[in-house]
Amino acid sequence: MIGGLFKTTSTLALAAVAGLMVSGVSAKAADLGGDCCADLEERVAELEATTARKGNRKVSLEVYGQVTTAVMWWDDGYEDNVYVVDPQTSNTRFGFRGSARVTPDISAGYQIELAWQQADATKVREDNDEGEDMPEFRQAHWYIKSETWGKVRVGFADTANSGIAEIDLSNASVADGMSSSQAGSAIMQNDMGGPAFGNYEFNRANVVRYDTPTFGGFVVSAAWGEDDLWDVAVRYAGEWGGFKIAAGIAYGENTDRNNGAGPSDDPAVEVLNGGLSIMHSPTGLFVTGSAGTRDADDFADEEHFWFVSGGIEQKWNSLGKTTLFGMGGEQEDRLDRTATFWGLGVVQKIDAAAMDLFVSYRHYELDGGTVGLFGPEDQFDTVVGGARIKF
Repeated sequence: MIGGLFKTTSTLALAAVAGLMVSGVSAKAADLGGDCCADLEERVAELEATTARKGNRKVSLEVYGQVTTAVMWWDDGYEDNVYVVDPQTSNTRFGFRGSARVTPDISAGYQIELAWQQADATKVREDNDEGEDMPEFRQAHWYIKSETWGKVRVGFADTANSGIAEIDLSNASVADGMSSSQAGSAIMQNDMGGPAFGNYEFNRANVVRYDTPTFGGFVVSAAWGEDDLWDVAVRYAGEWGGFKIAAGIAYGENTDRNNGAGPSDDPAVEVLNGGLSIMHSPTGLFVTGSAGTRDADDFADEEHFWFVSGGIEQKWNSLGKTTLFGMGGEQEDRLDRTATFWGLGVVQKIDAAAMDLFVSYRHYELDGGTVGLFGPEDQFDTVVGGARIKF
């Protein structure tokens, strides 16, 4: 009986001690909550107020962009100068994009992209080293994509022929290795009486665009918009026997009175252009070409261009791939002004920094026809060297 009483007393004592310990811990925790948590909540609220957040958790958000700047030397035979420029070939830009899965087969998404060039290399002039300082919307559209039925986008977006003449499997285009967007083109056209440069792509506009799913490497695209513009394109990408191949051809019409065709109320402009690029994967040897024509109701003559480049792209050092290339081409506008050119360049990738270092040289022979400012024939030289870094 005494043993039972002892056991009961011990149990009650242990319970009392445990109760006191729990009470003490609870009281201490309450004290801490009153002092530190208010300060913590205030800090969290401050961070939330200064942090960019996307609107909901259903649609993803990706911020991306790049900065591209270079130093451009030019010589028109009468004057030479050096400008700091933003190359048009792959200009400085930033954007937002994202998507959400609607069903296992269908997704919806968006893209907004803006470029702002302080000194567009294609617009600087002899008396202006900045060109037009203005923002450029590149994308502002939504889309619905089905793996079975294709993709529809609505808004400010690429037309069907956008990029068709700039197809290039190499990295040469970073270094002004393109059929259009040549550095110094405004000097040649406006200050020297040379031709208007272009590859006749409609580029971007307010359109509805449809792309089919990929069938055997082929994709068919069609776009309509503005007042009125429409175009269709066929693209192919594949690999055969160690050769990578990318190609495309497009046709389009533009009857918008702001298309630059001439004085008619609704002049019709027809364009046909395309490109082809082939690379031998084991060696890195490549060749790229493009061509196009443009005709309008008010044009006395048809415009045309052709362009070809070739070289080698290999990883000869630990930094990344090196691209060595040469190129040549010709541009003729509706006033029979022509520019025949050749050039060469090098691009060095730096994989660790998502960066490209580049330098290129071009030599032009200009024939201004009856409108040349310095005579029937002039020469123009330019060297562009700089870097592009992506984020």
